[in-house]
Amino acid sequence: MARGTIIELSSGVSPSCPYYLGDSVADQLPAYLHRHAFDEIYLVTSDRLHARFGKELARTLSDASIAVNVLTVREGESAKGWQQLTDLCERLVAAGITKDSLITALGGGMISNIAGLAAGLTYRGIRYVDVPTTMLNLTDGSLSNKQAINGFLGKNQFGMYHAPLFIWADVAYTRQEPVRQHRSAITEAIKNGLVNDAAWFQRLEDLLTPDLAAVHDDLLGFCHDVVRSKLSILALDPGERQAGIMLEYGHTVGHAVEFLSNGKLLHGEAVGIGMCAAAKVGVRLGLCEPEVLHRQEHILKQRLGSVVELPEELTAEQIVEVILSDNKRRAGAAIRFVLVPQVGTVRCVDGDYETPVAEPLLKSVLTEA
Repeated sequence: MARGTIIELSSGVSPSCPYYLGDSVADQLPAYLHRHAFDEIYLVTSDRLHARFGKELARTLSDASIAVNVLTVREGESAKGWQQLTDLCERLVAAGITKDSLITALGGGMISNIAGLAAGLTYRGIRYVDVPTTMLNLTDGSLSNKQAINGFLGKNQFGMYHAPLFIWADVAYTRQEPVRQHRSAITEAIKNGLVNDAAWFQRLEDLLTPDLAAVHDDLLGFCHDVVRSKLSILALDPGERQAGIMLEYGHTVGHAVEFLSNGKLLHGEAVGIGMCAAAKVGVRLGLCEPEVLHRQEHILKQRLGSVVELPEELTAEQIVEVILSDNKRRAGAAIRFVLVPQVGTVRCVDGDYETPVAEPLLKSVLTEA
């Protein structure tokens, strides 16, 4: 795939949300924006990303006669809360945003969530464009159309579904990320194979090395394949309320661990730990083949070079307490897990893609060596 080429995909939501993927295509963004009527762009990013990418992007838009107003926010999970969301909404109004404006999020998942949620709340809904700068947001977060902030008790507890007008996914932005960030993103790609596509999982087993050499040799092609692996799942259930729940594999424990780590663990690292915990639960219940756990741990630890063990400072009691406030909590006392009986399949009983797990069993799994 040549640099400058635009690949158009769709996240499957209604109304349509085009996903434009390319490499070094920032100069083409104004033409795609001009397909829509708007009065001004409100570019939401961080100080760091503004210096790295935002100034040049704003200049590109200005040169195309697009009025740009830049607003910066703080980065990090600790800043993904009510205070910053409220502050951003008030600043947008004070800066003169109208119902005809476009909010543009330039950043990773945290900035995308804050800007997307502000767009959904301001004047009961303003259009926004997602411009991911991380591999994780480009290949995973931006596709879900879910905007949320953290609460005091857990991740993503307050939010809404608010799809972008379109997603502008330029892999050139992701080249400056550390390898650790790319490993975090690839964990979600591994998850896609585990729950839906055994052949994709096998390909990743063969392709991955801790230095990610094969990934970086064809970054655009790899990201394209990862996006398609998630879109094939979203096509079954764009709202992620039925079959799409399979995308939450590993997130029950993963979100709790990420929240409790207070930024020490990246999202994908925490999800990888959660995937292994889920596989251990499934094996204990006799519902999952031990091979699933063994292959997961091997691809995450040996092939990817990521982590699979819980941080020593976290206790089972702490993790379960956060899980009980999870944003996917449903009626009943049982904790619910997505389980993978065999690589490429998810356990589903009478249309339910989650399996109840007793709290004592989960605590036992979390405390085992």
